[in-house]
Amino acid sequence: MNYKTLTLLLGLATHTGLQAAEMMNHEGHDMSQMGQMDGMGEMTMTKGVITRIDEASGKVGIKHEAIANLKMPPMNMVFLLADPAQLQGLKVGDAVLFHAENPAGKLTVTAIQKQ
Repeated sequence: MNYKTLTLLLGLATHTGLQAAEMMNHEGHDMSQMGQMDGMGEMTMTKGVITRIDEASGKVGIKHEAIANLKMPPMNMVFLLADPAQLQGLKVGDAVLFHAENPAGKLTVTAIQKQ
């Protein structure tokens, strides 16, 4: 490898490294609203209908379509709520869009909204 090629490659490597560092700098940005992202950069939302609400235990029953990010088929099941306040304004029978995750083996609704 000659000197010019080596210089060019080192320059590109340095430039790419600086670009990556700049892209990852989130200082001053509010990242709290980002939520859980899928590979496409969007939160995966699933359609469902509320079948049960248990405010005392912070759980909600939802008859749902397939949950893509969890690779789960359509079914009726009970989820924990990341925040019980998410249920404000919701009642049994409401059609919803929701996002669920499975931290530590506990299926949890992290976002929910009435359709």
